[in-house]
Amino acid sequence: MKQLSYKVFLMSLLTILAVASLSACGSNQEGKGSQAGGKLSFTMMNQYSSTEPPKADNPIIKKIEEYTNTKLNITWVPASAYNDKINVSIASNDLPQVLMIADTKSSSIINAERSGMFWEIGPYLKDYPNLSKYNTNEQVLNNISVDGKVYGLYRARALARQGITFRQDWLDNLGLQQPKTIDELYNVIRAFALDDPDKNGKDDTFGLVEAEDSGGAGSTGLLGFQTIASFFGAPNQWDIQDGKAVPEFMTEENMEAMKFYRKLYEEKLINQDFAATKISKQQEQFFQGKAGMLFTTLDFVITGGNELKKANPDAKIDIFSRIEGPKGERVFATTGYNGMFVFPKATVKSEAELKQLLGFFDKIVDDEMMYTWTWGIEGVHYTKGEDGEPTISDQTAYANEVSPLKQLPTYDGSLMIWKGKGEADNKFRTMMKDNEAIAISNPVEPLISQTAVEKGTELNKIIADARVKFIMGTLDEDGFNKEVKKWRSQGGDQMIQDYTELYAKQAEK
Repeated sequence: MKQLSYKVFLMSLLTILAVASLSACGSNQEGKGSQAGGKLSFTMMNQYSSTEPPKADNPIIKKIEEYTNTKLNITWVPASAYNDKINVSIASNDLPQVLMIADTKSSSIINAERSGMFWEIGPYLKDYPNLSKYNTNEQVLNNISVDGKVYGLYRARALARQGITFRQDWLDNLGLQQPKTIDELYNVIRAFALDDPDKNGKDDTFGLVEAEDSGGAGSTGLLGFQTIASFFGAPNQWDIQDGKAVPEFMTEENMEAMKFYRKLYEEKLINQDFAATKISKQQEQFFQGKAGMLFTTLDFVITGGNELKKANPDAKIDIFSRIEGPKGERVFATTGYNGMFVFPKATVKSEAELKQLLGFFDKIVDDEMMYTWTWGIEGVHYTKGEDGEPTISDQTAYANEVSPLKQLPTYDGSLMIWKGKGEADNKFRTMMKDNEAIAISNPVEPLISQTAVEKGTELNKIIADARVKFIMGTLDEDGFNKEVKKWRSQGGDQMIQDYTELYAKQAEK
């Protein structure tokens, strides 16, 4: 109760401060968006996940500045502390002209958007050739909108990114084919665990390695559960049935997926400590050859494949994603974005300044810059062969200088096919693109339930914990349903009502 009261107080405070900031006009950043001498200069806050923030003399930053005739003044903040920094910046009215928002559905951001703190940019996107190509997907715009308005320039990601990575050499050793049905998937997992797939004569492997995910209101508690649930026909977090919002865990398809996982656990085909396994440990076990499969993103075939090769040069990795279930082939859709850029009215004073900034973002995803984001700079990060095709020549320099700057463009090129990238790279891109046709989206993603904002994370934990206990056999079906009743009584029913009413209202428009 104390926690709830604090949240209500914090939301109210942030709303007041957000409105106040409009009149205060961000004194710390005022006047930095000028275009003196023809060169655009602006401030930005963004996050980094690398060990160190990008330096001002980073060759990619130099390339951007030269190419766009811009001076960038970027405050880089570690990703682990980014959301807190955003909240402090909003509350203290210390805003740059461009603010990257990572948690787009947090209460502070939604309140700021509703208070009018940021420019509404949706109507402008059509005027920019590259933004209109990469940043106008209707589903993603719908996902990112608040009350039907688009306040952010989203960083586009593949909608159908999830799949299964596995050891193809193990499959070859066992004389098996890639699975196409749920039963065949189970048989491969079982064989990877019990039939000595690495041919070392030891009982030292398991089929699927899973890890815990405690990532907030949208987390299922397990990194791969949504993948298997989609195979069984479960909705993507929520469904609309006869006009009523229904959470995934109240569907029979979700129960069937949990029973599948429970069977893997009982037969020791999955790591027994999955509920306490971090993602780093999960991947480490795959790289070390202790497990043959994990449910992850399809592009893991590149990064994971490189790490696997370091430990075992003879290992072969591959991916698949289409499994025939009771409702056909399905994968769950992501939101289609990873954060967004917003433009505070306190520091972007006019429509003309806003258009300059949108022009900058449009320029850095044109064809030449997409080539730069993909390959880096010739002679520094890549070289061209006799056929003119580029090849990354310095992986370390690429990792240190190019990859961290991918926080800047509004498209990561995930669906683009490049010669020279190799068969595996183009395979995962093709699969992501093809799978958009069977991707199941979350129908309530664009809707803002105040109950979900205030209680979503703590309510979700009830279900995430119950799911793990069911899989491990400490809860039966009745026990799981009692936890669902607990979820409903502590705010879940109100959340269902919120989404039902909001969805109906949206449908009327």
